[in-house]
Amino acid sequence: MKLRPATPADLALLQYWDEQLHVLASDPNDDWGWEVELSHNPDWREQWIAEIDDRPIGFIQIVDPAREESHYWGEIAPNLY
Repeated sequence: MKLRPATPADLALLQYWDEQLHVLASDPNDDWGWEVELSHNPDWREQWIAEIDDRPIGFIQIVDPAREESHYWGEIAPNLY
């Protein structure tokens, strides 16, 4: 398996994955706003596509929650990722 940075070229793939029943079951009201997020590269976040034999199999996001813009996790210590 390898990881490569997610890019705007992955938009259709990520939108497709978001429509899958198992993804909807885990969070039916989630909207990642991929069109914006894939072009937004803050230094507190990494977005990766996992691949096996050059076939995409998943998405990984690594975030410093203390610096994340929406403060989804509330007040939290820095560098926890």
